[in-house]
Amino acid sequence: MTILANLLAQTRTGAIIEIIIMLLIAGIIAYLTAYYYYKPIYTKRINKLETDILDLEKENNGLKSDLVAMEENLKKKDEELKKIKQQKK
Repeated sequence: MTILANLLAQTRTGAIIEIIIMLLIAGIIAYLTAYYYYKPIYTKRINKLETDILDLEKENNGLKSDLVAMEENLKKKDEELKKIKQQKK
């Protein structure tokens, strides 16, 4: 095993392979470091956005019920207006 490692270390191909392996390991370390560093930051932001979404959905549902009530009121007023117009004729 050590003979193979020595042979690879002495050749140009071995050096290229060693550099590529080291770059891959450095990339993996950088990725994991960034992932674990930013994970709590974005988890807080995601939780805040989810609570905002729930609040907006509640507000939306309230506005929908207001809309239904206003549409019913509008229908009643239209019927009253038709009755008044019929009475004037």
